[in-house]
Amino acid sequence: VYTYIDNIIIASKNIEEYLKYVKTVLDIFDKVYIYISVEKSFIAYPSMRLLSYIVNGKGVAKTDDRIAIFKKLKFPNTFETLE
Repeated sequence: VYTYIDNIIIASKNIEEYLKYVKTVLDIFDKVYIYISVEKSFIAYPSMRLLSYIVNGKGVAKTDDRIAIFKKLKFPNTFETLE
């Protein structure tokens, strides 16, 4: 049986707490024979995007990329520019 876990997010207020959490998670993985791919790992990023959210030491915030795209569009403001 093979199981794939896509995401494990460890967030904390400071680097010391973060490293403690990472060590705890890795120790648990080691005890139950779970291995991670180093090539696919991202460690100690101050902020990361996950689905439609930004996760960082301050918490989780929703992003509205779809709205931002429309805000950048330039729409004609006269009938002459529509032609």
